[in-house]
Amino acid sequence: MKSLGHVAMGIALLSLGAGMGRAQSTTPTIGHVAALVIRTATPRGGAGLRVTSPAFVRGGEIPIANTQYGDNLFPGLVWSRGPAGTKSYVVIVQGTIGRTASEPGGTSIHLSAYNLPASAAGLPAGLRQPPAGAAYGPNVHGPHEAYAGPHTHNATKHEYHFQVFALDTIVPADPAISIEALIAAMGGHVLASGETIGLAAKPADVVASTPIRTEAGLVSGVPGRDVAMTVYKGIPYAAPPVGALRWRAPVPATAWKGVRKAERFGNLCPQPGGEARGTMPMDEDCLTLNLWSGPHVAGEKRPVLVWIYGGGFIAGTGAQPDFDGEGLARKGVVVVTFNYRLGALGFLATPELSRESGHAASGNYGLLDDIALLKWVQRNIAAFGGDPARVTIAGQSAGAGSVGFLAGSPLAKGLFIRGIAQSHARDPRDPELRYLSISYRMLKNAEAAGSRYTIDHGARSMAQLRAMPWQKVIEGSDTIDAAVNTLSQGKPPLFRPVVDGWVIPRTYNAMLAGHTQNNVLMVAGNNSDESGAVPETAFAALRARTTPPRAGMPQTSVTLAGWVKAAKAKFGPMADEFLALYPASNDEEAALANNASVRDNSRISTWLWATAWGNGVRHPVYTYFWTHAPPGPGHDMRGAYHASEINYALGNLYAVDRPWTEEDRKIADTMSSYWANIIKSGDPNGPGLPAWPRFDARAGTVMQLGEGWAPIPVASPDKIDFWKRFFATQSPW
Repeated sequence: MKSLGHVAMGIALLSLGAGMGRAQSTTPTIGHVAALVIRTATPRGGAGLRVTSPAFVRGGEIPIANTQYGDNLFPGLVWSRGPAGTKSYVVIVQGTIGRTASEPGGTSIHLSAYNLPASAAGLPAGLRQPPAGAAYGPNVHGPHEAYAGPHTHNATKHEYHFQVFALDTIVPADPAISIEALIAAMGGHVLASGETIGLAAKPADVVASTPIRTEAGLVSGVPGRDVAMTVYKGIPYAAPPVGALRWRAPVPATAWKGVRKAERFGNLCPQPGGEARGTMPMDEDCLTLNLWSGPHVAGEKRPVLVWIYGGGFIAGTGAQPDFDGEGLARKGVVVVTFNYRLGALGFLATPELSRESGHAASGNYGLLDDIALLKWVQRNIAAFGGDPARVTIAGQSAGAGSVGFLAGSPLAKGLFIRGIAQSHARDPRDPELRYLSISYRMLKNAEAAGSRYTIDHGARSMAQLRAMPWQKVIEGSDTIDAAVNTLSQGKPPLFRPVVDGWVIPRTYNAMLAGHTQNNVLMVAGNNSDESGAVPETAFAALRARTTPPRAGMPQTSVTLAGWVKAAKAKFGPMADEFLALYPASNDEEAALANNASVRDNSRISTWLWATAWGNGVRHPVYTYFWTHAPPGPGHDMRGAYHASEINYALGNLYAVDRPWTEEDRKIADTMSSYWANIIKSGDPNGPGLPAWPRFDARAGTVMQLGEGWAPIPVASPDKIDFWKRFFATQSPW
């Protein structure tokens, strides 16, 4: 009898020899045949036997005790009496190497017993020796072996067929009989047959603990909420960027010995206010990834999603519950989240750093982390069941900005084939671009700001700044770049990506005009209550607020005076025309006009972006407008706020404590199905889903998601004309 511990150890050793993470072998051995015997050894008269097991119901799960992961006990069988003329019974237990008998891969033999007496009506649970006069034939353990329970090599449930045959003959005894010879001896002698079917899968704790080989060493995971899923947390994808590696491109992770148990998320990358995130430790040793994967069978390659978090390039973590990847993993996607350097540690530029880089460039260390992660995926994801040729990157806010930057970076060429930018893909002449997630700095300006920051922190050289504790380095880094003229109160963070001529070789406008972006399919959209728009239920509370808004954030005009003032500041000589298109005579009308203009701005700007992007690639573009407000205390104040779509798109409502309704769950299933389809094929459409048409500039529509599921107009023709003319007056970004 084998204990679970001995079997698990054996499985691990076999996995090391056969290649980590692969599903069970399809190589024929002494205990394998191509087809189920019950399908080839048909009864002469078509009679059937009723077969049951006291251990499981037909179609149910076989208890762990009756598998090789448990005590390997025979579960017991009972069958109805054979027809007249029955002289013996044969019992054959076969497992399907595919998930069912209809899938390719053949079958494995787990028990063959022949010459059971005609008086027999079953075999007892725990059977070790065959009844008198009967004999064991071959199975996966050898030529003359007792029951070998299910030994499924992955977490997918496979069928095990417990078959009984009534024969009108006695099979000649042969200790060396093969399974083929036994089947041949049954030919023409089967009077009746029957079967019961049980299901078995590799136990979740064994699946998760089975080591996977990465380039730096072996890792094991932990079961997910759904025990068929495995989660790997805190796997290093690069060496800690400390000491001399601070403000340098990441280098490969240091190799480790033994099996690294990936059961805890890695450290937060240093960020102001990071201590507010609770018990998660914060340290420069933070370049780690997290991965969710479901069960897979031999040869299967699943598409991959790499999620990039937002947070203004100053905050965030791939371990945030909102980014839990199990929801999409259940839909056949391998999901990766990760940490990248932030703020001053991720985006500082100085002349000295540019000189030492070898590329006359500095300031994009966070983006270089993104690229290092994508290269890790290319080299390692196949071991987790992923397909390195089908990688999609996605992110929200600054994560969406990162998608845009990577889509334009020659250093990321070939590392992914699709991108999803959730908020803020905009026309290059839209002033909003100057402070939203795709805002950037030119190298000389970034170097000058970095030099001032270095001096303000008491350092005269990079050596001194590298010797400084990170806690001091990030002091004062959570600040805005007030010098950027955005025509509004919205301002970008000081530390953000840099057009450095290397990672980001050219401006946003130059990239689109020159069609130099990477040839990737893009999906992009906006939310109805972001960038200064709010739900109507928030108007009164915002008017009553006395505290100043957060510096740099876009402001919502909820009074007539504020509305007119903001319009004149932004539109100058075009203000009167703007106010005629969005008229207001009181505070309530002003707040409604503010919402309408902000939403038109975002939809029209993204429509113009999609037109320009599509002109430079050989793939379709899809655009959306999210309109559903999540339930909870912030519903009336925040509506369909910035980031409100994430839990629905990733299909992980379970990860966040909100009073979700059945309607929310339906919306999440539709949204996550769209996202899963995009990741799998580049087309969101699929069975049972509302049709989402490809972007067509001539149609002037965008796909509404959330409160409706159909294309809606981007805006009225007169408003489209106004915004296009206004953008034409602005310098391209």
